[in-house]
Amino acid sequence: MTRTLLVGLRRNLYLVLAFLVPTATFSAVLAGRGIYPFDPHGAYTTFMSDMNNQYAQFYSYFSQALDGHGSLLFTWRADGGMNFWPIVSYYLTSPFGLLTAFGSDRRLPMMIALITVLKLGAAGLGMALFLRKFRGDRDGAVDKAMIVVLSTAYALGAWSVIYAFNIMWLDALYLLPWVLLGIERLLATGRIAALGLAIGLNLIIDFYTGAMILVFASLYGLARYFGVRELFERKDFLRTVGRFALAGVLGGLLSAVFILPTYLGGLKQKTQLHSESLAGPPTPVLSMLIRFFGGTYDAASKSPNVGAATLILVLVPLFFVVPAIRRAERIAFGAVLAFLLIAMEVKPLYVLMHGGQMPNAFPYRFAFLIVALLTVMAFRAWVAVDSVKQIKWLGISAAFWFVVLYWGRQSYPRVVTPDVVRFDTVILVFGSLFLAFALYLRVRPAGDPLPQRLAWIPKRLATPQVAAVAAIAVLALDAVGSAQLLGQRYLGKQKGSGNGTVTRTNWYSAPSTSYGTALASLQPASDEFYRAEGFDQNLRSTNDSLRYGNFAFTHFSSLSSGKLHQTMEDLGFAHHEANVWSAHTGATLLTDALLGYQYLVGTTRESADGTIDRLGTTLQKTYDDTKHGAKDAVPDVTTVYKIDDTLPVGFRLTGDDLADFGRPLPQNAPFAAQEQLFGMPGAFQSLCGAPTVTGDGLTVATGTDGTVTITLPKTARAGSTSGKIVWNCQSSGARQVYLYAPGAFNLGQTFTRLDGQDRPAPVPGVDPGKDKANIQYPQGFSTGFQDLGSVQAGAFTVSMSSSTLTPGHTYRVGPDVVRGLDPAAVGNRIAQLRAGGVGDVHWTDTGLAATTTGDSAATVFFSVPSIPGWTVTVDGKTVKTTELLGAFTGVPVPAGTHRISFSFVPPGLYAGVGGSGIGLLALGGVWWFERRRAAAGGKGDAESGTAGSASVPEDVLS
Repeated sequence: MTRTLLVGLRRNLYLVLAFLVPTATFSAVLAGRGIYPFDPHGAYTTFMSDMNNQYAQFYSYFSQALDGHGSLLFTWRADGGMNFWPIVSYYLTSPFGLLTAFGSDRRLPMMIALITVLKLGAAGLGMALFLRKFRGDRDGAVDKAMIVVLSTAYALGAWSVIYAFNIMWLDALYLLPWVLLGIERLLATGRIAALGLAIGLNLIIDFYTGAMILVFASLYGLARYFGVRELFERKDFLRTVGRFALAGVLGGLLSAVFILPTYLGGLKQKTQLHSESLAGPPTPVLSMLIRFFGGTYDAASKSPNVGAATLILVLVPLFFVVPAIRRAERIAFGAVLAFLLIAMEVKPLYVLMHGGQMPNAFPYRFAFLIVALLTVMAFRAWVAVDSVKQIKWLGISAAFWFVVLYWGRQSYPRVVTPDVVRFDTVILVFGSLFLAFALYLRVRPAGDPLPQRLAWIPKRLATPQVAAVAAIAVLALDAVGSAQLLGQRYLGKQKGSGNGTVTRTNWYSAPSTSYGTALASLQPASDEFYRAEGFDQNLRSTNDSLRYGNFAFTHFSSLSSGKLHQTMEDLGFAHHEANVWSAHTGATLLTDALLGYQYLVGTTRESADGTIDRLGTTLQKTYDDTKHGAKDAVPDVTTVYKIDDTLPVGFRLTGDDLADFGRPLPQNAPFAAQEQLFGMPGAFQSLCGAPTVTGDGLTVATGTDGTVTITLPKTARAGSTSGKIVWNCQSSGARQVYLYAPGAFNLGQTFTRLDGQDRPAPVPGVDPGKDKANIQYPQGFSTGFQDLGSVQAGAFTVSMSSSTLTPGHTYRVGPDVVRGLDPAAVGNRIAQLRAGGVGDVHWTDTGLAATTTGDSAATVFFSVPSIPGWTVTVDGKTVKTTELLGAFTGVPVPAGTHRISFSFVPPGLYAGVGGSGIGLLALGGVWWFERRRAAAGGKGDAESGTAGSASVPEDVLS
């Protein structure tokens, strides 16, 4: 057995290399960029963009749930209580993700990095398994080497490296070849079990890219049909289409336990991405063409990531001129390539390829399909070339791409950098020559001498094998060098502002080493229910509550509850422009009470000693991890504050109170929305007069409603124009001060501050971000309220300033944007509502129960989002709930004492389990039937399924 294994290993060593080469190459790239653990002393992780603020926290909670400290069906730790199964289905079903369960939370960056390289290795292996179906019977070792190199180029293309932070998308790279293998099996033998399984795995592991793959698979199957069949027979064609459709049905049924609940409980109620896409069609043709070169990187994300190995571009045209590939198939594959390219230019097709919805970031997500198609066409061209005349197309192709390269350098220097020009020039020159020479030696008539102009080449070097090795070596350099160029520009520490790569320290401890400890200490016991949150800017990510276990509304995911986040936006919470982000920044005394926040956590990120300036709170505990006595010690203090006036998870509403909670909230007016909700007209008191605006060349106008418009001259130099708005204010007593001015100055480039009343004066001549009294506003996704702190009776000033105003732009500041809340008035109102609060609260991982008592019938408001999946009972009897504030749950109860219970099951879960069970049984039955039929000699329908087939090599049938 051992000898047989070794023989098989030697025979298939190229498949092992197809896995190891991209794995080792990308590991080396990461090590070179100082990314841990590939660089043992590296400071950086693979965490950036979505990996940093979504996947990392999702995987952290995923591991906890697998250990029994949470549920995969539901969690209280985000969105106020959310259906977690769609998150599992959308983000966490990759088999590689199970590796995170073998490492602690502190080791998650290491495990994610390992998973990334393993997925890329699997992509190389998957493509190699597919390409071997097309290898010829000449120069077998050479073709195997070419398979390894092309598979590596596919696995390490620009799409893979640049989108690696969206780690779930990487599964598509190895899943796609398995679908294509299933199609080949269907066309060759009529069997569909392999294709059905492959489709099912695509939809289970990543249904988003799986949908893209299904579109491509349909086109690929149609194109390959004309290559496998000698004659077109309508009956055979319809039978083949029917089998393909049946395989799709089987795959869909297999994935039902994930797809159906995700649609009903996630996609159907998700946030609508109403924001404008950062980029999309149409794309300038030259801009798209230059992105096919290896090593190109578009920092502005305006063009697609389609670059792999540059020499693939030289080989692809040969695919269309070699007679060994049927003309009908060449035309069909040309149409498939044209469709994918046009989909980058025509919006309806672009939207179709993105699942019917315009992406608001990270555009051209289906570009990996073009990389795969070009890779397959390049290899088939390499194998199929059989005449010297065909080789001449290499020169024409190389000349065309030379023109594109240098034209692109002139038009898009930020994409085609000098390093890219030098690298791709060398590759095009030497690679094209070696490719042409290798193919020439392979196809020239046996025994013919070399032409006179090549006579100088030593005979021992003028062999097909040696020339092919040289060509493959250049192609390997092409693939590896492209990945290295991308890594230098995209991964690890970057010049200037960087690209968002997170250091190991920031994963473990940001914003302080004691911050996580403080949040983790605030997990409620099962017989109590409260929420806790990092104050203001403390969050490393809005999904921190998933990681640390403190219940919160803070959350970021494209599967967020759309109506919930709309309500949070109406109440003034920070939010993403597409409502996929809800942050505690923007909370007020009123909303903290409404949502049951009992604790706030402060750190030295806000103040030197970790204190927070908020009325109505009491300091509970201080964590001090400062390394006292150490040189250049950085203060590391975390504080926990108890909110004095807050509401339980449920409280009774009757009369006017119930009417206030049932009325629609006004939009874009959070002061008015909160006053309406709590029945407190005028609660947010105007404290300031008209603002004073200063700045070079600014034009300021005040409207009749008090709105101030600020216009910059068009001739101003970008980044050199500054402006400042100052309000002089007066308070009659203790007030919490809030600013709501989302249209004033640029996102993330403006600082606000409250001065006076013994506050330290501004620190002159320092970066505004280093002055603890300055607050960044608005902060990217934080376009709600800004809590400026508290004041006592007397005068104070509020200011907004920015040094990066946009030339020619007009900014608008509404009237009375600075207002204050009286904590005493808030406390009195909260006490009235708390009198009807529920008691004897008990929660589980998928539910909650509480007791309510009252002398009259009422509706109990629960700060529990009214998402699909809840079953609510009163004294054991199911009741119909009402929706309050557009997103929360109201439970009607009669007079007296009653026990209210919530239990959650993801909608469609049971039906999905049934569908997957049927699909599994059906797939097993099909597999058994096909094996039995094959054992019987492939009679009957198997023969009719391949009617008109060409002679198919045995290797294709394997």
